Amino acid sequence: MSTNTSAWFMMGLNLVMVTYTLWVLSLAKSSTTLRIGIGVAMVAWLALLHQGLSTKNIFPADISGVAFLMIIVLFVGVVGAALFIVTPVRRLLLDLDQQQLLLLQGIRVFFGATFLMQASLGILPTGFGIVDGFTHIGAGFFGLIAAFSLAAGVDGARRAWFANLFGLADILVVASSVALILLPEITPHHSMMYAVFLPAPLWLWFHLVSLWKLVRDRNAIHQEARA
Repeated sequence: MSTNTSAWFMMGLNLVMVTYTLWVLSLAKSSTTLRIGIGVAMVAWLALLHQGLSTKNIFPADISGVAFLMIIVLFVGVVGAALFIVTPVRRLLLDLDQQQLLLLQGIRVFFGATFLMQASLGILPTGFGIVDGFTHIGAGFFGLIAAFSLAAGVDGARRAWFANLFGLADILVVASSVALILLPEITPHHSMMYAVFLPAPLWLWFHLVSLWKLVRDRNAIHQEARA
């Protein structure tokens, strides 16, 4: 698989992620207009990201790992601001139940499989691609298990805690490794960046909202027990 083919493959995978995300949001009975707006915004950003990565103009070729990590952190903050400043989007996100928030992580199994494939083809460093592939598959799988457990009422909260903490650790370790360790080898315009700058920040915020709801629910239970 050539570099260009890998980039187009990641583009297609991101479009699958967008479609899957909109499907999960439809389960929350969100308005069609809002879902269309979210979908258009995500696809528009994907097109801009592709333009920047394909022309190698989005980042300086010699950017340092620390500076690149700061860009990643800043972008995560921008995504969070967009999610919470836009009132309809904030309301939709906070209205999602735990099952839906964890279900949103399920698509990560396909990203993990892609990283394994890229490692086998030499597009990603072998060790990193294998570890990252399996942890992404694990994060998606654990998210689906937790969502099913919550829906079935079978020890769902404990599994939701585990799925969220595992998935959050996966994102944080991978992002820091890409920036601080792998950047000189893969360059800042590698096809991996399609995942770093679109789905990963969303997954991170879905984890944080889910954890916030777990804490809120646990506190509510403790207050009821004391009453």
